[in-house]
Amino acid sequence: MKTCSNPLIHAIQQKIIEQEGSISFDQFMACALYHPEFGYYNSSHFDIGQKGDFITAPEISPLFAQCFARQGLQLFEMLPNCQILELGAGTGRFAKNLLEEFSRLGQQPPAYFIYEPNLGARKKQQALLSATAVQWLDHLPPHFTGIVIANEVLDALPVHCFYIDTDDVKERGVSWENDHFAWKLIPPTSDTLKKEIIKLRDLYELDAGYASEINLNLSSFIQSVATSLQTGVIFFIDYGYGQREYYHPERSQGTLTCFHQHRHHADPFVAIGLQDMTAHVDFTRVAESAVEAGCDVLGYTTQAAFLLACGLLELAAEAEKGLSATEEFQLHQAIKLLTLPTEMGERIKVMALGKKVDLPLLGFNLQDRRRDL
Repeated sequence: MKTCSNPLIHAIQQKIIEQEGSISFDQFMACALYHPEFGYYNSSHFDIGQKGDFITAPEISPLFAQCFARQGLQLFEMLPNCQILELGAGTGRFAKNLLEEFSRLGQQPPAYFIYEPNLGARKKQQALLSATAVQWLDHLPPHFTGIVIANEVLDALPVHCFYIDTDDVKERGVSWENDHFAWKLIPPTSDTLKKEIIKLRDLYELDAGYASEINLNLSSFIQSVATSLQTGVIFFIDYGYGQREYYHPERSQGTLTCFHQHRHHADPFVAIGLQDMTAHVDFTRVAESAVEAGCDVLGYTTQAAFLLACGLLELAAEAEKGLSATEEFQLHQAIKLLTLPTEMGERIKVMALGKKVDLPLLGFNLQDRRRDL
């Protein structure tokens, strides 16, 4: 095997050599994104927003965080000393906007924590939030009470890819052929993976030729967050579906997507270390994992429905006062990005998981789609 001077590609090549010609896509994605020196998220060029490869809702408008502040106020009334823990805080923009809105409303939380393993991202967050009382954590707290928020975190967890063959199920592994990485059909790399693929195939009547992903890392991650929470609510905001929709027979090529300079495509073997990779979230698996860890599923809906239920239109009307025509146009464009079905509105879902919380949450008053799970 000819080796490559690119250190990240070389590191993945070595894994393929060690495992006799192929590795799981889960391993490939983990190395490409999270290699401690050369992975995409740990690289110096990683950024979010107009200058990065993709944009998230908090970068589009402060209205996103302001809506979550309204949801937070409802929980502040119920939970004394309600703290906030944000997982994977991106640029820190959400934390900044949320704390500013709480301050404006006269309802500051007693503590705001950020759990951010990415040291490069943490430095950018600390620069933006230097004037606040935000505290950064190296580990999930063992006994947390309050609100946990994770925006576009789950879709970055490494996934296994699978393929339904005519007489068996296969894993889509990664090999090195003719000086580049390539897909290779291999036997499933674990009994657990094989059982899960067969279960999905039989349950949703998937035909030969069907390809998709399965996230075996999801359950352990959800359970670790749920175990950390003693009393309160976890909000997951991410691209995803309930399982019936995720593995619909017509969605035959899966959801794996790569982002580079605001363009998206489906080839994970180009621009390695320079592009983001994501797969949509199976929210049914999230719910099942959370219930196993002692949580209740308190709500599941679209981002548009959640933001509207939390007063998006009223907040927008307030924000319009005194704006120039150009600023007003920009505000309306931001609202469209956050709420239109063809943008983030329908494709991103919001799920709330709770412990020792028994009240209808504000964000699910307009629509609750737990039946879709």
